[in-house]
Amino acid sequence: MKKSLLYLVLLLSVISCTNYYTVLLEEDTPLYPSSNSETSTTVIPKGTQVYLSSKPNRKNYRRIKWGNYYGCANNPQHSTYSNYTKTSSYNSPTISSGSSYNSGSSSGGSVSVRGYTRKDGTYVRPHTRSAPRRR
Repeated sequence: MKKSLLYLVLLLSVISCTNYYTVLLEEDTPLYPSSNSETSTTVIPKGTQVYLSSKPNRKNYRRIKWGNYYGCANNPQHSTYSNYTKTSSYNSPTISSGSSYNSGSSSGGSVSVRGYTRKDGTYVRPHTRSAPRRR
């Protein structure tokens, strides 16, 4: 029973995932809160870089993420699909040891993990986690 419930949850989480791509809009695009809305929240100017969902819904609307805005656009004209975002907000870090431990802790405590880039190109920001337990 528990296994079938776990499989169902995993299946639903995979189905509900939406891929977003970085695109450049070729025309001014009105942004709607949902595909059923008649009035637009804002208009995204031509030449703006946004995140666009890979698949349109039944009404040919696509989800858009732009700055603090999130909504739908009706068949937006765009160019330059890319799977990875080119940002200049961080430099690609060099990983020498993988993580730096707090000095003076023999066991327990927390570990400061440096930022790193995964194999799929996503960047993981620096964070802290609990230290591995020593035997």
